[in-house]
Amino acid sequence: MTGELSRMLVVLSLSFRSSLRGLRLVGLAAFAAVPTVLVGAVASTGASPALLESASELFVGVLTLPVVIMVIVLVIAVAQFRNEIDAETLVYLSDRSVARGAVVFGKFFGAWGASLVLALPAALLPFVVVSAAGGGPSSNVVVPTIAASVVFATAAYVGFFLFLGLVSRSALFVGLLFGFLWEELLLLLPGDAPRLTLAFYFRSFLSGGISSGPLSNFPSAIPGTLAAVTLFSVTVAFLVFAVVAFQSLETAPDRGTA
Repeated sequence: MTGELSRMLVVLSLSFRSSLRGLRLVGLAAFAAVPTVLVGAVASTGASPALLESASELFVGVLTLPVVIMVIVLVIAVAQFRNEIDAETLVYLSDRSVARGAVVFGKFFGAWGASLVLALPAALLPFVVVSAAGGGPSSNVVVPTIAASVVFATAAYVGFFLFLGLVSRSALFVGLLFGFLWEELLLLLPGDAPRLTLAFYFRSFLSGGISSGPLSNFPSAIPGTLAAVTLFSVTVAFLVFAVVAFQSLETAPDRGTA
């Protein structure tokens, strides 16, 4: 057990470091800065602290989590398996003494950690700008609730996109369709359709933890605890799917069609 844990930690470390280097890091960091830049732009117009507070909170629900953080996680998580499969290097790792479950969990935690390095500043730095302008969150629970929602949302997105990168050669394209069509359009439909999205649950979590301001009025929200449990369950489910897929799928592309 100790030896398997050590191997998983090695995979975790390699995944984390490979996710945050080179031009990928520069591009993702620039993308993560978009909400902060936007709040800074609003502040530069002389907007009141109250307006800055509302803008910062609104951006979390409609821009930072569903767009900025989703894209960051997509790029990081898909690459964990897809890059190695395409380069035919994953086969060497899978043929050695490292259990395939340890590889999946190591890559998951490495990708999750790398995602949080960029996702948490993307969500929280706008409030630093608000504070510098003389304002602050609408209540003391806003920042902790947002931070917790980022942790849950990134975990669920990493689990899904990790699995997608393992089973699909078009994982980036499918992931973008999922993020910008499935996640956004189903939220606009009546009835229970929004419950088929991850965005419904992290917005419900935000709405359940924050009693005032733009994030508190998400329609048809479920209790925050149930939203958190659902996001956790989705994460675990896709990790299980990834382990099963890794056990049965070829880890190198078909040479005849490559």
